[in-house]
Amino acid sequence: MAIAYVALGSNLGDRAAHLEAAVRELDSTAGVRVLRRSSWIETAPVGGPPGQPRFLNGVVELDSELEPEALLAELLAVEQRHGRVRAERNGPRTLDLDLLLFGSRLVHSERLDVPHPRLEEREFVLAPLAELAPELRLAGSGLTVRERLAQLRAACNAADRRHASAAMTHVCRDPQSARSWLERRRPQSLGFVPTMGALHEGHLTLIRRARRENEVVCVSVFVNPLQFNDTRDFDRYPRDFEADAAAVGAAGCDMVFSGTLWDFFPEANGARERIPLLPAGPTALGLEGEFRPGHFDGVATIVARLFEFVRPTRAYFGAKDFQQTLVVRDLARRLGFPEVVICPTSRESSGLARSSRNELLSAEWRARAPAIHAALSEARSAWRERGLRSAPALRAIVEARLAPSGLEIEYAQVRDPERWTADEPSGELERAVALVAARAGGVRLIDNLRLDRDEEPA
Repeated sequence: MAIAYVALGSNLGDRAAHLEAAVRELDSTAGVRVLRRSSWIETAPVGGPPGQPRFLNGVVELDSELEPEALLAELLAVEQRHGRVRAERNGPRTLDLDLLLFGSRLVHSERLDVPHPRLEEREFVLAPLAELAPELRLAGSGLTVRERLAQLRAACNAADRRHASAAMTHVCRDPQSARSWLERRRPQSLGFVPTMGALHEGHLTLIRRARRENEVVCVSVFVNPLQFNDTRDFDRYPRDFEADAAAVGAAGCDMVFSGTLWDFFPEANGARERIPLLPAGPTALGLEGEFRPGHFDGVATIVARLFEFVRPTRAYFGAKDFQQTLVVRDLARRLGFPEVVICPTSRESSGLARSSRNELLSAEWRARAPAIHAALSEARSAWRERGLRSAPALRAIVEARLAPSGLEIEYAQVRDPERWTADEPSGELERAVALVAARAGGVRLIDNLRLDRDEEPA
């Protein structure tokens, strides 16, 4: 067995659908298991005929029992199933799969060269590879993926926009600079995506939605200590601002900013007890509010301050943090702005909701964690196919499906999403959302699923 890395690209048709389908097909191939995949990044085509559509690119990490040539044959078969015809060099294609690396193996044959001969020349390959294996040392240059990517970016002058680069996004190191940058531009519409960094495809989906709907898009990256009731969780939360800045640029962000707690609350003069926490309101009661005391007050406090600095037209949040979206919408109503846009939960091919914390999962727990989505889906099926409308009965279905998983369940509950209650509702429900919080080997995961309707497209 060997760890292999495969590059994926598409610039025809529904590009994201082609890439996601390819990941699923590889994961179902005998002798191959998909371990992780990078974000999809959008780039201009390199080489080939002029006028081509832009590409979506990414990289997947595989565990392969197949030999390199056999794996290549499977990659070509996936391409063909998606209508790929290899005609002119670097021409447009529905799907392009390249074997980049196969363990430490060196292969030079008529059909295959591994490592891929252009691996170290292409930022649109190195950038997603750096999400998965930043410290992997490359045979050609002897540099790590992270080092070679930084070197390649430094060599790209400002006139050459063939590569996705952090230079496409203005970077502010404190919120005051971000506010000044926005005030100089005075856009008619401003889309804002607040994040805690460690960005993944779910965040990038929010940014791309904001890009479609606004003149200017900005992103904040700040791990907010006010919303962590467990200091150990705060300490080990993943952080890589430089990688985040590069990722948001590829997704269409105009400006990204960060800062310290004291940058956001200078009036506290470095004393945390001088930061008055903003009460989160009734939607913070129960579930997350019970298991993470003070969490939503910390969320409301920092989000209100972010809104004050940015003054966005629209702010974008993911549906995975369902109760948080209720808190933020209540906050926006109290402030009188902005419009809060809730986007569907982004999922891995296994159904696992994307989360920065997923990177902390061991291989064993990553394999078990998709039981959460499977349990939620069973509750949805019971609602739709059996007409089940009782919260206790729906909860029992989720709990039964989760029981064999080995996950440590904090809660598995059903609520009316439009009439939030701390306690389980009684009687027949007209609307329902099922919610789960569980620990997978010590890593806390949350997820939810509307039972009465499908999520709207992102």
